Amino acid sequence: MKIHLLSGFLGSGKTTAILQAARDLIQRSIKTGIVTNDQGTKLVDGSFFKSLDIPNREVVNGCFCCNYHDLDAGIVSLIEINGTEVIFAESVGSCTDIVATVVKPLLQYRPGAQVTVSVFADARLLHIMLSDGANSFDPAVQYIYLKQLEEAGIIVINKIDLISNDELSVIKDIMQKKYGNKILLYQNSLSGDSVAQWMEVLDNYRSADALPSLNINYDLYAAGEAKLAWVDQVLEIFSADNNALQQAEDLVNNIYAEVNMNGYPIGHLKFLINNAVKLSFTSAMDPAVTIKIEPAASATVLINMRVQAAPEMLARLIENTIKETALQSGCSITVSSVSAFQPGYPRPAYRM
Repeated sequence: MKIHLLSGFLGSGKTTAILQAARDLIQRSIKTGIVTNDQGTKLVDGSFFKSLDIPNREVVNGCFCCNYHDLDAGIVSLIEINGTEVIFAESVGSCTDIVATVVKPLLQYRPGAQVTVSVFADARLLHIMLSDGANSFDPAVQYIYLKQLEEAGIIVINKIDLISNDELSVIKDIMQKKYGNKILLYQNSLSGDSVAQWMEVLDNYRSADALPSLNINYDLYAAGEAKLAWVDQVLEIFSADNNALQQAEDLVNNIYAEVNMNGYPIGHLKFLINNAVKLSFTSAMDPAVTIKIEPAASATVLINMRVQAAPEMLARLIENTIKETALQSGCSITVSSVSAFQPGYPRPAYRM
């Protein structure tokens, strides 16, 4: 049994890498499963993997460390029901201290498992976080980000396809100076060949029990999480002119534009249309998104927003954008579920 844990900040591309790796393994008849994780309960990624018929489980209402027994139950379920041989477990992007609270308990209570930890970082945000320039994220949020990198054995600098060669050279120099004692991988997770190199490293990686537990200030960690707002919403668009998909695309891009206009730093914005089409924004530099437009009288949209702002402000932003989009397009939008909150104080089930 192989358990590949993925950590790393919101929007770093963990899900995309897992999808590429899982598809390759399944194509080679290796039974593969996924455990997704979030502070909320309605997850875009979990629903997306279900739509692809990839065996998956969800750990909700808190991170892996605080819900370790739910993680273990998900692993057991994948093994017993699906016969899974390789499991990818993607920790929520605001979480750190994975080694002490997840890796070491897994190694102790599942001694036959090969456990690895990869920490992902978006190359664009990484450069901002490690440079001396202005940073829009609060220092407490930056603390979480840097602690994630600190505890890594493997750091995957992801989305290198979105930066220039000169920018990549600068990042490589910084990473070598700061984290040269770790395995550093530079990756485009949309590329099967690039992800294959990461998988080869995982297959040959030494036991994760060599990784030390972090020296971490939990009050500062909790303060960083509390700076981030979680907004989850489910809505349905009804279109008299059978243009619901275009109106869903417009709504997604309008929400993104409003977040940028207000200057809220983005962890990630994820949208799932009709439980099948996933759209994501991970920074203010992302372009508008497009989908295949076909006639449709209705469309469902699941929204996961992780943004540095007050939850009530984000909820109001979405509410106003829904009203404006409906007014401009003539459609009707019904909200069936909404949740807006800040994560609570992290209280791990174990810490070793």
